[in-house]
Amino acid sequence: MSQIFVSKEDQFAQFIKEFGDQAYNFAFRLSGNEQDSRDLVQGAFMKALDHFNSFDPAKPFQPWLNRILRNLYIDSVKRYEKRKVVSLDAPSPLENKLWSDLLPDRGANPLDELNRIEIDELVQKGLNRLELEYRTAIILSDIEGFSYEEISKIMNCPIGTVRSRIHRGRLMLKKILEPYMGFGEVKINERAY
Repeated sequence: MSQIFVSKEDQFAQFIKEFGDQAYNFAFRLSGNEQDSRDLVQGAFMKALDHFNSFDPAKPFQPWLNRILRNLYIDSVKRYEKRKVVSLDAPSPLENKLWSDLLPDRGANPLDELNRIEIDELVQKGLNRLELEYRTAIILSDIEGFSYEEISKIMNCPIGTVRSRIHRGRLMLKKILEPYMGFGEVKINERAY
Protein backbone atom coordinates (compact mmCIF):
# COMPACT_ATOMS: atom_id res chain seq x y z
CA MET A 1 0.00 0.00 0.00
CA SER A 2 1.48 3.35 -1.01
CA GLN A 3 1.49 6.37 1.26
CA ILE A 4 0.20 9.69 0.04
CA PHE A 5 2.79 12.40 0.55
CA VAL A 6 1.39 15.62 1.96
CA SER A 7 3.70 18.60 1.67
CA LYS A 8 4.47 20.83 4.63
CA GLU A 9 2.62 23.68 2.91
CA ASP A 10 -0.48 21.56 2.25
CA GLN A 11 -0.53 20.29 5.82
CA PHE A 12 -0.12 23.82 7.16
CA ALA A 13 -2.86 25.15 4.85
CA GLN A 14 -5.18 22.48 6.27
CA PHE A 15 -4.30 23.55 9.82
CA ILE A 16 -5.13 27.17 8.95
CA LYS A 17 -8.52 26.13 7.58
CA GLU A 18 -9.24 23.81 10.49
CA PHE A 19 -8.04 26.04 13.35
CA GLY A 20 -8.29 29.57 11.92
CA ASP A 21 -11.66 30.38 13.45
CA GLN A 22 -10.71 28.96 16.85
CA ALA A 23 -7.45 30.93 16.81
CA TYR A 24 -9.35 34.11 15.94
CA ASN A 25 -11.86 33.55 18.75
CA PHE A 26 -9.06 33.02 21.26
CA ALA A 27 -7.20 36.10 20.01
CA PHE A 28 -10.38 38.19 20.16
CA ARG A 29 -11.08 37.16 23.72
CA LEU A 30 -7.53 38.07 24.71
CA SER A 31 -7.26 41.39 22.89
CA GLY A 32 -10.87 42.52 22.90
CA ASN A 33 -10.87 43.97 19.40
CA GLU A 34 -11.07 42.76 15.83
CA GLN A 35 -7.97 44.38 14.34
CA ASP A 36 -5.60 43.22 17.09
CA SER A 37 -7.15 39.75 16.88
CA ARG A 38 -6.49 39.52 13.16
CA ASP A 39 -2.93 40.73 13.68
CA LEU A 40 -2.37 38.16 16.43
CA VAL A 41 -3.76 35.31 14.33
CA GLN A 42 -1.65 36.25 11.33
CA GLY A 43 1.43 36.62 13.49
CA ALA A 44 0.78 33.30 15.23
CA PHE A 45 0.31 31.41 11.97
CA MET A 46 3.42 33.02 10.48
CA LYS A 47 5.48 32.12 13.55
CA ALA A 48 4.00 28.61 13.53
CA LEU A 49 5.00 28.21 9.89
CA ASP A 50 8.52 29.46 10.63
CA HIS A 51 8.83 26.88 13.44
CA PHE A 52 6.72 24.14 11.85
CA ASN A 53 9.72 21.78 11.75
CA SER A 54 9.74 21.80 15.58
CA PHE A 55 6.04 20.85 15.77
CA ASP A 56 5.50 17.26 16.92
CA PRO A 57 2.80 15.82 14.60
CA ALA A 58 1.97 13.23 17.28
CA LYS A 59 0.60 16.07 19.43
CA PRO A 60 -2.44 18.26 18.74
CA PHE A 61 -1.81 21.40 16.70
CA GLN A 62 -4.29 23.74 18.41
CA PRO A 63 -2.68 23.86 21.89
CA TRP A 64 0.70 24.48 20.23
CA LEU A 65 -0.78 27.31 18.15
CA ASN A 66 -2.63 28.78 21.16
CA ARG A 67 0.58 28.87 23.15
CA ILE A 68 2.26 30.79 20.32
CA LEU A 69 -0.73 33.13 20.11
CA ARG A 70 -0.80 33.73 23.87
CA ASN A 71 2.94 34.45 23.94
CA LEU A 72 2.59 36.91 21.05
CA TYR A 73 -0.21 38.66 22.90
CA ILE A 74 1.83 38.91 26.10
CA ASP A 75 4.81 40.23 24.12
CA SER A 76 2.63 42.87 22.44
CA VAL A 77 1.20 44.00 25.77
CA LYS A 78 4.68 44.27 27.27
CA ARG A 79 6.08 46.32 24.39
CA TYR A 80 3.39 49.03 24.19
CA GLU A 81 4.55 49.95 20.73
CA LYS A 82 2.65 50.07 17.49
CA ARG A 83 2.71 46.86 15.61
CA LYS A 84 2.91 46.62 11.87
CA VAL A 85 -0.59 46.04 10.54
CA VAL A 86 -0.87 43.44 7.82
CA SER A 87 -3.87 43.69 5.53
CA LEU A 88 -5.99 40.60 4.96
CA ASP A 89 -5.41 41.33 1.27
CA ALA A 90 -1.68 40.86 1.79
CA PRO A 91 -0.11 37.58 0.74
CA SER A 92 -0.21 34.87 3.36
CA PRO A 93 2.86 32.82 4.23
CA LEU A 94 1.60 30.24 1.75
CA GLU A 95 2.43 30.83 -1.90
CA ASN A 96 -0.39 32.27 -4.06
CA LYS A 97 -2.86 32.37 -1.17
CA LEU A 98 -4.54 35.40 0.41
CA TRP A 99 -5.50 35.48 4.08
CA SER A 100 -9.09 36.16 3.06
CA ASP A 101 -9.06 32.88 1.10
CA LEU A 102 -7.69 30.92 4.04
CA LEU A 103 -9.97 32.46 6.69
CA PRO A 104 -13.37 32.66 4.96
CA ASP A 105 -16.18 34.86 6.29
CA ARG A 106 -18.89 32.79 7.90
CA GLY A 107 -21.80 35.18 8.33
CA ALA A 108 -24.89 34.29 10.37
CA ASN A 109 -28.53 35.31 10.37
CA PRO A 110 -28.56 39.10 11.02
CA LEU A 111 -30.87 38.88 14.07
CA ASP A 112 -28.91 35.98 15.57
CA GLU A 113 -25.72 37.85 14.80
CA LEU A 114 -27.00 40.97 16.60
CA ASN A 115 -27.92 38.97 19.70
CA ARG A 116 -24.59 37.19 19.64
CA ILE A 117 -22.75 40.50 19.29
CA GLU A 118 -24.58 42.00 22.27
CA ILE A 119 -23.80 39.02 24.49
CA ASP A 120 -20.22 38.84 23.20
CA GLU A 121 -19.68 42.53 23.97
CA LEU A 122 -21.05 42.06 27.48
CA VAL A 123 -18.89 38.99 28.12
CA GLN A 124 -15.85 40.67 26.53
CA LYS A 125 -16.23 43.71 28.79
CA GLY A 126 -16.35 41.35 31.76
CA LEU A 127 -13.33 39.39 30.55
CA ASN A 128 -11.38 42.61 29.95
CA ARG A 129 -11.82 43.52 33.60
CA LEU A 130 -10.11 40.29 34.70
CA GLU A 131 -6.36 39.97 35.14
CA LEU A 132 -4.69 38.30 32.15
CA GLU A 133 -4.04 34.95 33.88
CA TYR A 134 -7.69 34.55 34.96
CA ARG A 135 -8.97 35.75 31.58
CA THR A 136 -6.71 33.32 29.70
CA ALA A 137 -7.72 30.37 31.88
CA ILE A 138 -11.45 31.08 31.44
CA ILE A 139 -11.13 31.58 27.69
CA LEU A 140 -9.22 28.34 27.24
CA SER A 141 -11.59 26.37 29.47
CA ASP A 142 -15.07 27.79 28.95
CA ILE A 143 -14.83 29.20 25.45
CA GLU A 144 -12.24 27.04 23.72
CA GLY A 145 -13.07 23.83 25.63
CA PHE A 146 -9.55 22.75 26.54
CA SER A 147 -8.92 20.29 29.35
CA TYR A 148 -7.07 21.37 32.50
CA GLU A 149 -4.02 19.42 31.31
CA GLU A 150 -4.00 21.20 27.93
CA ILE A 151 -4.45 24.58 29.63
CA SER A 152 -1.60 23.75 31.97
CA LYS A 153 0.68 23.18 28.98
CA ILE A 154 -0.50 26.31 27.14
CA MET A 155 -0.15 28.54 30.21
CA ASN A 156 2.99 26.76 31.42
CA CYS A 157 1.77 26.29 34.99
CA PRO A 158 0.64 23.40 37.23
CA ILE A 159 -2.88 21.94 36.86
CA GLY A 160 -3.75 23.05 40.41
CA THR A 161 -2.96 26.64 39.43
CA VAL A 162 -5.16 26.26 36.34
CA ARG A 163 -8.07 25.00 38.46
CA SER A 164 -7.64 27.83 40.91
CA ARG A 165 -7.48 30.48 38.18
CA ILE A 166 -10.57 29.10 36.46
CA HIS A 167 -12.53 28.92 39.70
CA ARG A 168 -11.53 32.40 40.88
CA GLY A 169 -11.93 33.85 37.39
CA ARG A 170 -15.46 32.45 37.10
CA LEU A 171 -16.40 33.95 40.47
CA MET A 172 -14.99 37.33 39.46
CA LEU A 173 -16.70 37.20 36.05
CA LYS A 174 -20.01 36.25 37.65
CA LYS A 175 -19.74 39.21 40.00
CA ILE A 176 -18.97 41.53 37.08
CA LEU A 177 -21.91 40.21 35.01
CA GLU A 178 -24.47 40.12 37.88
CA PRO A 179 -25.87 43.61 37.17
CA TYR A 180 -26.74 42.47 33.63
CA MET A 181 -28.27 39.14 34.58
CA GLY A 182 -31.80 40.50 35.00
CA PHE A 183 -32.52 39.18 31.55
CA GLY A 184 -31.36 35.65 32.43
CA GLU A 185 -28.13 33.78 32.64
CA VAL A 186 -25.27 34.58 30.33
CA LYS A 187 -24.03 31.38 28.69
CA ILE A 188 -20.57 30.84 27.31
CA ASN A 189 -20.34 27.47 25.53
CA GLU A 190 -23.09 26.02 27.73
CA ARG A 191 -21.39 27.36 30.88
CA ALA A 192 -23.88 29.64 32.68
CA TYR A 193 -22.70 32.74 34.56
